[in-house]
Amino acid sequence: MYFPRPYPDELLYSLAARCRVHLGLDSHKGLLRLLFNDIRIAAVTDLPTHLELLASNIGWNAEELLQQHTLFPLYAPFIPEARRNRLRQAMLAADIPGAIGVAGLSTSLIKWPAWLRYCPLCFEEMKDRFGEVYWRRCWQAMGADACPVHGCILQDSPIPYRRQERHEFIAASPVFEKLNNSVNPASSNIIAVSCLAQQLLSLEQCPSPGHSGWTRFYQKLAAEHGACRGRQVRSSLLWERVRAFYSTEWLAGNCLLGEEPPSWFFAIFRKHRNSFSFLQHLMLWSVFRPGQAVEDIIREACSVPQVSEPTPSEQLSAEPRELLHRRECWLAALSRHCGAKQARSCGGGALYAWLYRHDREWLMQTNNAKRTKSGNNSQVDWGLRDRQLVRLLIQIEKQTAEELTLPRKSRNWYLGQLPHRASVACHLGKMPLCRAFLDRYSESIGEFQIRRMTREILKDFQRGNHSRLWELERRCGLQKGKMAPLTVRFINRMGDWD
Repeated sequence: MYFPRPYPDELLYSLAARCRVHLGLDSHKGLLRLLFNDIRIAAVTDLPTHLELLASNIGWNAEELLQQHTLFPLYAPFIPEARRNRLRQAMLAADIPGAIGVAGLSTSLIKWPAWLRYCPLCFEEMKDRFGEVYWRRCWQAMGADACPVHGCILQDSPIPYRRQERHEFIAASPVFEKLNNSVNPASSNIIAVSCLAQQLLSLEQCPSPGHSGWTRFYQKLAAEHGACRGRQVRSSLLWERVRAFYSTEWLAGNCLLGEEPPSWFFAIFRKHRNSFSFLQHLMLWSVFRPGQAVEDIIREACSVPQVSEPTPSEQLSAEPRELLHRRECWLAALSRHCGAKQARSCGGGALYAWLYRHDREWLMQTNNAKRTKSGNNSQVDWGLRDRQLVRLLIQIEKQTAEELTLPRKSRNWYLGQLPHRASVACHLGKMPLCRAFLDRYSESIGEFQIRRMTREILKDFQRGNHSRLWELERRCGLQKGKMAPLTVRFINRMGDWD
């Protein structure tokens, strides 16, 4: 079937949107039927799925679509190899859902832009060169707020990045005349991030250093800038350089600012247990490795050698009488407290340090013998905790009772509002009040669908509109045959919708 020739750095979303315009199709689902043989495919901006099915229909290569027309290269180098393969398969195959979750976008500190963005000067050049405009990939990277070609601030279009109408492909050309064409120059640091993002998008197959590779790279980076004290990284010194380079507005606008230094900044210079967003990496590279190519940095992270673990230092000598006295004091401290940790915290820190330097083997054996069993939670007053948490749940319910825009207030949603969610979820059997609250107030699917319809009906009332039933269902994301029985009864009781 017909599919337009791709322009440089064009999003696959933009290609599909131009295809709809060229074919003169009014129906977005009609385009999905032509391209994918399925009208349920979502029009995702950054990480589209079902690429193999699309490639077979239009006669293209699915790998080229993945590498050259999606934002997959922004995430691939920063997640482990196994997870990168899962993300690749989730985008290529038709039966593996959850590409956005595998990429880490659902829980990422960095959120995607609210709107599709564009460069007015690039649009003018596209109009002169190609006769039409399109959406470029480098404009939609989170935090890359400048055009890497012209160095101006990107403008927001009226097209949402994540659309409520999840099947719509909206081209740039029909809205080109309505866009704001004002040009504002960007600062050099924002341009630097945008240029690094453009380099990252231009990479072909690139190896992933994994968590261990990025750990070694950032430890080496800290040592190069004199922020290491032994094996400890003085993150506050590095953060001062970041704050001198980037403005507070830019850091706060991209969710990179919190308590100073923020917790993610400490974590990136420690052992990596989770992946970080590409924007966090690019921001640090622009400060501490200015001018270095992205490909060289990634290859360096893959080749940083493993630092050997330091061997324990030799123990110091001590008089037998003093050694015996110190042992007796430590045994007395262990008998007074529950375990070595409490003994150290309650005034025994100096004694522990002396024994560690002079009699380490005896100290470790004694502590292991005196170690108390943990994990049975026998010291927890579950009745008291149950009463405290149910009061908090009742307060949350009162505060959110009239909030119609919240996600579904399921059992997991309520648990997510509590401190120590995992512990509460594992021990609900010991907290009958919390369990009764969750059984009573957890929102069912039908109640959630009714709340969404109520929100849209109230909007119509405030604006003086009268929407038909199919319009409300579409705005609420409801489909025929997938509505709960409670929702159907609610619709029937509302009477005539025409």
